[in-house]
This record gives sequence, structure tokens and C-alpha cells, in this order.
Amino acid sequence: MASPATETELKFRLGPGAVVRLSGHPALQGPQTSQSLRSIYFDTPDGVLRAAGCGLRVRTTPDGFVQTLKRQTAPGQTARDEWEVPVPSEALDLTALNITPAHKLLKGRRDDLSPRFATTVVRRIRMVEWEGARIEVAFDAGELSAGAPTGDRREPIYELELELKAGAPADLFSLARRLARDLAIVPVFESKAERGWRLAEGESRSPRRAAPTPLSPDATTATAFRRIAMACLAQISANAELLRVVRRPEAVHQMRVGLRRLRAAVGVFKPLLAEPERERIETELKWLAQESDAARDLDVFIRDVFHPTALKAPSSGLAALGRRLLTARGQAYDRVLKAIASPRYALLMLEATAWIETAALPDDPVAPFAVEALTRLHRQVEQRARDLADLDAEARHHLRIRAKRLRYAAEFFPDLFPARRRRARYLKALERLQDTLGALNDLAVARDRIPGEAALDDAEVAFAAGRVIGRRERDEAPLLAVAVKACRRFHDARPFWTPRRTRQKRS
Repeated sequence: MASPATETELKFRLGPGAVVRLSGHPALQGPQTSQSLRSIYFDTPDGVLRAAGCGLRVRTTPDGFVQTLKRQTAPGQTARDEWEVPVPSEALDLTALNITPAHKLLKGRRDDLSPRFATTVVRRIRMVEWEGARIEVAFDAGELSAGAPTGDRREPIYELELELKAGAPADLFSLARRLARDLAIVPVFESKAERGWRLAEGESRSPRRAAPTPLSPDATTATAFRRIAMACLAQISANAELLRVVRRPEAVHQMRVGLRRLRAAVGVFKPLLAEPERERIETELKWLAQESDAARDLDVFIRDVFHPTALKAPSSGLAALGRRLLTARGQAYDRVLKAIASPRYALLMLEATAWIETAALPDDPVAPFAVEALTRLHRQVEQRARDLADLDAEARHHLRIRAKRLRYAAEFFPDLFPARRRRARYLKALERLQDTLGALNDLAVARDRIPGEAALDDAEVAFAAGRVIGRRERDEAPLLAVAVKACRRFHDARPFWTPRRTRQKRS
């Protein structure tokens, strides 16, 4: 297989008028060329290439046809491998796939390849010299199309791409920072291929869940951190972009999961990360999480506490409480949307990307480091969980946070340890513990935070809220008993990253 070229680029979503303002930016001055580009993307009906992180296209350019296979080894990466060859027409050159990873992926299935979707864009290109680097600046305006036979499903494209042609990745981020000082350009990590697949399958945009981050056993700490952290950042970004379109509770939840996972990843690799930059990014991630706290708290309370009670025992007080809760939730979502529309969010996404991709970490093997980190986190949870029955709500909350960090860390390194069955048992026990602690924490939130977030200043509404919360608090003792049982199961689950004990033979 031929060695791939490596493409390093940043992609930004553009709003109305942004192209005009960027075109006149002093950092982007220079000759401009314009091209009309049409790209047809190919795959099997069941998406063999897509599942492997690959995209295969044939692009029509003013100079002819170019066939390209791109591969992304983990979500959110700014560097991608690509194999590119000229071809005679818009049809695939199947022979050219022999030098690419598609050769093995499509074994026996090349005849199944067919067009899945297309993009048509006008691309305006400027080559910019910036701090010794050469960076291609491309403004894309056009549309995605899918659906046989006429492409009846369409979606607009307005993007800015900065692609590093020569120089260091730090130079690419330096130019992006210069632009971001004047315009709130927001990095996005969803490729045209990902958007095209969604359009081709007739899917509405759905919340992005955590994606696996493949790591080879010989991966370094630097590679592991970048892949894990960028996958988390991509999850945050995808759900924030969805929230710009529709207010969905699951999108808020998954954005927060991405934030927690990224903070957990930073915590795992903390001994290897320079302190000033790490602390700055952690502060901003915490800010975004706090801006979404109320929305998530109210979503959970309405779904798990208010609705069940209102269905069992409706009353005028509950109806008024429901209206108050919906108003409060609307205001909480306004706060989330204001945060992700702010220059502070745009800068956070850019600076987090730059820090993750350029942070100086050692190139030591990650497996020994992962063993040490997982052992440390396991001991912290084990020690705190021993006296669970005697812990107050605040202490249980801190234990829940520790359990989450351990679970995320265990999910970061699945490919490094071969004990799959032990890993599955361990993660199941840990997930059960986390879920029971989460249910107990929801009780504490309902009691301590919901009255303030919902502004329950009316006597009738406050009384109804007290009834609802009181009914829910009756579940605390049974939930605690379940949590104690989950703790025992967690203690019995052997860590999957330690060698299996061998039995001693009897003499």
C-alpha cells in the first residue's frame, strides 16, 4: 500500500455576511482564484468505507477528474491521510484503490460501490503566507445533494477551510487566532462526507454520542491524548451545532457528556500536560458546563419526577407548577444557546483544538501510563465507596464524579488490554454504580436546586413542588440500598488492566 499524504486543515462554519467580511480581512489579502467543483462520493449500501472512517470521492475540477480516498482514524482529527490520483472521468478507477486501505476493506465487494451523494460548490481560494507558513484559504459556497434520481434532498454549504501546505501546525492556529480576534468564526469537525451520509439516509441530525478512539498497543501518550481529546471535542461541537437548529434534551445531555469526557481525559493526562495552558482550558470547559446545568437539571426533573407524579395525581397546583417548570426550562435553554452563540464559545473551541493538537507530550508508550492512571482512579473510587451507606449527599456526589471519571478513563483505552470479558464485567459493574449514584444525586438536585431554578415564589406552586419532591424522596432509602449493593459488585469486579492471577498447583 502506498504511503498517504497528510492533510492538516481547520474547518469553520460561516454565518450570513461572514464571507464578505473575511474576504476583506488584512490577514487574507492576495490573489484569488475561483473554481466550480463537483464531487461524487461512493460507498457500499451498508457503508463499509464510512464505518472505517474513510471517504471515497471523484471530483470534477477545471483541470480534470481526481479520485481521492480520505481516512480519519478518530473523530475530530485535524490531520487526515489521503490517497489522490487523476482519473479519466467521474467513474471510479477501481484499480487505483489497490494502493489504498480500501483494497482490504472492499475485498470481494468492489462491485457494490455506487454513488451515495454529491457536493457542488464554488470555491474561492487564496494562498496566504503567514509567519513563514503557506496556508490555503478556501471559501466554499454550494450544496449537498442526495436521493435518486434527481438529488431531491439538499442542504446548503457555507464553510471556511484553512489547509496547511507548508509549515508547522502552530502556524495554522496562529492564523485562525488572528481571524478569530475580529470575527467569531466557529470550528466544526463534521466533514462534508458525514453530512452527505446523513442526507443520503434521510436522517435528521441526531445527537452525537461518544465515539470509540482506536489505539494500537504501541501508541504513544501524545497520540492517545490527541485522539481521545479531539473525539470528545467533536462530540461537544456536534451537539452544540444541533442545538442551534433544535432544542433537544438529548443534545444538551450529550454535549455535557462530551464536556465531562474531555475534562476526564485532561485529568487522566494531567501529569504530562503543562499547567498554565491546561488550567485555562479547564476553566473554559467548566464555564460551558455550568451554562448548561440548569437546562439539564430541569429536563431530568420534568421527565423523571414531575411527569410521573402529574399522571398519577393531577391537580390545579401541579398544572401551575408544570407551566412554571416549562417557562424555567425555556429560559435555561436560552442561556445554553446564548453561550454557544458567544465569541467566548468560538474562542474556546479554537483554543481547545490548538492546545490538543500542539501540546507537547512525551512519545512514551501509552499502555504503562494507562495502567498507572486506571489503578489510581480505581483506588480513589474503591476507598470512597467503602462507607457509602454513611455518606451524605455531597460526599455521594463527589463519589459519583470519581466513578464517572474512572468509567470514561476505562473507555478511553479498550484496545490496550486483551481481557475483553473482564473489561465488559468491570464496565457493567461501574456503570451500575454510576447510575445508582446518579439517581441519588437527582434527588438532591430536585430538593436543593429546582425550587430556585424554577422561581417557585407562589404559595400554591411551591406547595405542589413540595408534594412532588416529597413523593420522590420516599425513594431515597431503596435507592441507597441498591447503590450499596452496586458498590459490593464493583468491589468484586477485577480490574481488566491487571494480569490474570494464575492458580497455584497443589504439591
